[in-house]
Amino acid sequence: MRDVHLVAYKDAGFNPVAIASRTQEHAAEVAAARGIAKVYATWQELIADRDIEILDIAFPPHTQLEIIKEAVEQKHIAGILAQKPLAVDYSQAREIVRLCANKGVKLAVNQNMRYDQSMRVLRALLDQGYLGTPILATIEMRAKPFWQAYLKDYDRLTILNMSIHHLDIFRYLFGEPNKVFASCRNDPDVAFDHHDGVAVYILEYADGLRSIGLDDAYACPQEGVEKKNYLTWRVEGTQGIAYGEIGWPYYPERVPSTLTVS
Repeated sequence: MRDVHLVAYKDAGFNPVAIASRTQEHAAEVAAARGIAKVYATWQELIADRDIEILDIAFPPHTQLEIIKEAVEQKHIAGILAQKPLAVDYSQAREIVRLCANKGVKLAVNQNMRYDQSMRVLRALLDQGYLGTPILATIEMRAKPFWQAYLKDYDRLTILNMSIHHLDIFRYLFGEPNKVFASCRNDPDVAFDHHDGVAVYILEYADGLRSIGLDDAYACPQEGVEKKNYLTWRVEGTQGIAYGEIGWPYYPERVPSTLTVS
């Protein structure tokens, strides 16, 4: 929130008026750094502020239903941006959508990979038929994400918090699949229990397209091992190929994403 969301809001001309965090001291520190006038001790106090029109929620997913349930009752809140994953299960996600629809509140999920430059151009190429009929699409990640502390309370890791971006991109580009297959194993470098440190999944489509994701959050972290971290993608069609790389694994170095068509 401090180094990405709030910087982007300033660049876009938005006016953040208030902030709250599970740790008030942290919220106050961020407010001072980003010029936010109001700091609240709780999210309940924040959503009651009538100066707020758009609510950006970056809380753990198991808490978002409770927050949104109260937020939609505030007449001054017209829109909500919720972090991904929207919830920890499908029923909670559907309930959030229902609550917002019933109250006329615009809801968006922060599936930010949809707005990556290379993904926007790739979507345009597909929409224009430039690649012909898609045959095979792949995303391969070899990178060590920063896992937030609250994740230790879940039994899921990579699919819920990282693969969700890639699964969303496949749906954004190609629509809904007919079948989904997945195979996972734990990451021995992660101290808490989980099932999916490394995940491989296949989406099968009615027209024969296969979309395949390989998300390796283990990525050989040992000292002395040359790091080859990357996040690449490729789409093959009957009339051409597009491929590229997403820049975030190089963070904090700012590296733009790439796209090549042939």
